[in-house]
Amino acid sequence: MEKPYYAVIFTSERTEGDHGYDAMVKQMVELASQQPGFHIPVPESIFVFAKELPYQTEKQQHPKLTRQTKWRKWLAVAAASVVIGISTGAYISPTFAAYMKSFFIRPELDKGLQTAAKEGFSQQTKAAVTDHGITFRIKEVMADTNRLIFTYSLKDKNGKLIDPTILFEKNQLGPERTMYFVKGLDAFYITNEKGEIVSTNTTYKTKTGRMVSQSIDRVFPHGHYADIMFELNDKAREAKQLFIHIDIHQIGTVEGEWKLKIPVNMNKSMMATKTIPIDKTYVTKDGLQVTIKNLVHSPTLTSIELETSWTEKGKERLKSHPEYWLGDQMFYQPLFDIVDSNGNIVATTLPRWNIETSKSTVFVYKEELPSRHPDVVRWRYSFLPFSSKGTYTLVFRGIERTEFPNQSLTFSVDELEKQPISLRYKGSTLTLHQLRLDKRKQAGILEEEENTYSYMYFEVSDEKQRVYTINKKDFSETPIIHYDRNTMMYNIKRNTMLEGMNKMPKQLTVTLKTVIVSYLNENWYVSLPASND
Repeated sequence: MEKPYYAVIFTSERTEGDHGYDAMVKQMVELASQQPGFHIPVPESIFVFAKELPYQTEKQQHPKLTRQTKWRKWLAVAAASVVIGISTGAYISPTFAAYMKSFFIRPELDKGLQTAAKEGFSQQTKAAVTDHGITFRIKEVMADTNRLIFTYSLKDKNGKLIDPTILFEKNQLGPERTMYFVKGLDAFYITNEKGEIVSTNTTYKTKTGRMVSQSIDRVFPHGHYADIMFELNDKAREAKQLFIHIDIHQIGTVEGEWKLKIPVNMNKSMMATKTIPIDKTYVTKDGLQVTIKNLVHSPTLTSIELETSWTEKGKERLKSHPEYWLGDQMFYQPLFDIVDSNGNIVATTLPRWNIETSKSTVFVYKEELPSRHPDVVRWRYSFLPFSSKGTYTLVFRGIERTEFPNQSLTFSVDELEKQPISLRYKGSTLTLHQLRLDKRKQAGILEEEENTYSYMYFEVSDEKQRVYTINKKDFSETPIIHYDRNTMMYNIKRNTMLEGMNKMPKQLTVTLKTVIVSYLNENWYVSLPASND
């Protein structure tokens, strides 16, 4: 899922040449000038800010700590670290004063964060740690039961600010798409009072092939500062206090130890969080029982909580569909819209091409219950806050399922030269048009077309059963993508690189391995009460 986000502070720690500070001062003047009765002429040239929108790859369904001893070590070190408190009551009401005190009201951040910061939910801090002359400092923190974000800076021994993204490995996916990965043993995570990790864990594969598992959801640089955001799991729901854990072992070329354990008071956000029970249940045509449990309004997000489980009829049906399973694992998720009283979509889990980012899901949290209830899955879908005065309806549309057809088609390369070859599966179509050799790259270039709801993955092998590595990401030619709003299907045309093909094969076999299929055959309506009822 692609999602934006984040960051502003006025502090006595300003140093000469602190350009990040200067830029933020100018931004605050611009924001202030937009307030009624406040007029300051501001030159257009001063508003130049770096923007980077992160891109998150596939997320694990729930956090897994594969190396428990490593985590115990981190927790033990964190417990021994200096505990530095955050000053409370730093913010007042949504007045100009709030603009002057928070990083989180920057216009490029989402409205949930901006509004919560204006309403005083962020906390300033002087938490810092110095080693080898380099200081890691946290400037500001904001958290609710869904997410936590903090702003930090790095300074050298001369007080000069260092590029904060030096902490991370950066993968540039496009002009406005940068992914940030932790380096080495560095760790950033959140715990509750019991020491349980409440920040969800995500596993990534970098372009260099390195596997990274980290609690960080996104990193948002802005000038000499950066924000780190975490998605929180259900263990954060009742926490009166959360703890940010920082464990850094290298900054640039300097090795050292920068460790912090910083408490974050949750009382104010807990008081502002309202849970409205819904408890409505529906059984789909295929035997999936869906229960809408709660509507939760927190300072930065509105969440819909669901439970799903298969009925006995549904379980029997699943047994006759081996394409639903990868080993003993099955992957699906509910699809629904939230509409207002005028029928307008205000939030959705469906991948609509033309819908604004603000209506898409911000977080999806999935929890499979313990062995006592092995078939029950809890879901939490979080969106930017709904209006407290609005009345809404949840419209359940069906499910999205990842399927593994393992469906093959063999053909001669001569046949492909004469006409396209197509492989179809449940409404999705893969069409191969042409194959040519690129001797410079030692690769085959396969001209292909996909008509799909969301995603298709296929393998290509030759008459000698050699399976070619497919490289879609690093090929220079940009895919041509069209979207049909009525069918919600993508048409994607691209040239795919088949690595290692140094001569033209006589025969090819294409095998459709993975397809995401939508089953939009339900229309169940559930009224959602307004938060101020």
